[in-house]
Amino acid sequence: MNKLFSMNIIFLTFLISLFGSYEFMEKNPPDNSINGIQTSDLYSESNQWTENKLRSMTLREKVAQMIITYSDGFALDKSSAEYKRLSNLISNEKVGGIIFFKGNSLQQAELTNTLQSLSETPLLISADYERGTKMRLDDGSLFPSNMALGATRNPELAYQMGLQIAKECRSIGVHQNYAPVVDINNNSLNPIINVRSYGENPGLVSSMSEKLIKGLQEGNVIATAKHFPGHGDTEIDSHNDLPVLNFSKERLDNLELIPFRNAVKNNVMSVMIAHLSLPSLDAEANVPASLSKNIVEGVLINEMKFNGLIVTDALNMAGVIKHFSTKEVALRCVNAGIDLILMPQGETETINSIVNAVNNGTVSEERINLSVRKILNAKSWLKLDENKMTDLSKVSYIVNSDDAKKISQQIADESITLVKNDNSIIPFSKADELSCLIVSMNNGNEKANSDYFLSRFSVKNKFKSTSFYDLTGEVSNSNEIISEASSYDIVLIPVYAKVKIKTGTVGLPQSQLDLINSLNSKGIKVVVVSFGNPYLIQGFPEVDSYICAYADAETSINSVIDSFYGTIKFKGKLPVSISNEFKYGDGITN
Repeated sequence: MNKLFSMNIIFLTFLISLFGSYEFMEKNPPDNSINGIQTSDLYSESNQWTENKLRSMTLREKVAQMIITYSDGFALDKSSAEYKRLSNLISNEKVGGIIFFKGNSLQQAELTNTLQSLSETPLLISADYERGTKMRLDDGSLFPSNMALGATRNPELAYQMGLQIAKECRSIGVHQNYAPVVDINNNSLNPIINVRSYGENPGLVSSMSEKLIKGLQEGNVIATAKHFPGHGDTEIDSHNDLPVLNFSKERLDNLELIPFRNAVKNNVMSVMIAHLSLPSLDAEANVPASLSKNIVEGVLINEMKFNGLIVTDALNMAGVIKHFSTKEVALRCVNAGIDLILMPQGETETINSIVNAVNNGTVSEERINLSVRKILNAKSWLKLDENKMTDLSKVSYIVNSDDAKKISQQIADESITLVKNDNSIIPFSKADELSCLIVSMNNGNEKANSDYFLSRFSVKNKFKSTSFYDLTGEVSNSNEIISEASSYDIVLIPVYAKVKIKTGTVGLPQSQLDLINSLNSKGIKVVVVSFGNPYLIQGFPEVDSYICAYADAETSINSVIDSFYGTIKFKGKLPVSISNEFKYGDGITN
């Protein structure tokens, strides 16, 4: 009996460690419907509009529905090369959709209406708004990162964020958001996921992503769980090369696939497939999951019973184009079970390749019909068959509204995590008696939001005196900074180390790490705030105080500055283990 009891305790401990705590375990069976429509019905039982459309299309037009091309969202001169390219792809090639990358809200909405007017079949418009529309739009709303949401342990905030993003999407004519990221970030050296993940715990990631999906889809936007089957444990950015993950199927089942299964169970309408090689699932060399029949059809469709839209990650990434031609990519996509072919290197060549394969009997037309039915049914669910145009008069009232700012600020307030606080330096209770040197650090991957930090800090500054350095990349004046710092009571170091594609790192230059450690070794009180990568403390473990904000959104900066003076309490809990000392769930609260 003792041995059996011991085994049960070990198993229970494993479950608790896997899911974090009971609050993230599924308590109720999912409602298998979206806006009252059963998910299975949405994709397997076509409506009359879908069937009429399908019958009216030529083979080439049906294949073109699977193609998603790209553009910025700025206004376009109709004589410009970009407008002519888009016009040709829509009017002549009849592609199925567009992904937008830049712009402002009104110009993108205007351009969308113009392009929709060219298309016989409504275009499916998509975008990458993981943290809100300002990720791409100059004037959109921006929320803290997914990892900040994970730090709040409050799934309701994820729902509210998803619903708000959906409102803004529909106001500018966007129908599909390539979010949420449901990757489990359990590798501190991951150069491309990092704070885009909700955390390292599959229960937490499942809970948060489930609610964001619910918010998006209740707002009539197609949510997309990505990057299947999991991009969290790699040290290679698939924009640069093809990561190879030598994980067993058992490992994937017990970790990476858990949030995807939960998303499928909770009716996510789309899944994006990553450019990752998994030899345990597909032994053919250099074949990414996005082109693998074993992974897409075998695991996602047959094993997980997903019958929604399946989209590739962008096909201009080195993880694909390094190993396959445009024609090979096209045919492998179709054979794998892909519905939406995102940003192929050549749209016309891609369409030609698939049409030729059907005509020569390599691919069946019914295989094409399967995807096109799903695409058309999705467009019908979006009510594009009734109205594909956007009401431009409502854009400015919806995008970046007061509601969006309020939700963003609440997420930030609940996410700020006080990881270390030797000698209770934080909050700065006697700031009016102290001097403070601010040394801003940026890894150079992207412009830091240090100007906003300084402006807000100056408004709320309670120190008797302050001075400031702004460092980007390698440090050449360390001795000067150390000498000056010795005359200050506090050295405050806001760090902006953010995810940026193709850089291969989210760390700091060694010279910046050396400077932090040198300041600390001189006995100077050092407070570091990470406005991004939370793992940075690995490079300066002896620092006095360490705060994780997970993002440099303006609302995150507001919250950090308020926390300095005790205006808000520290509530955040680490969603990842950031060192041997500071583990998942840690966080000093007050």
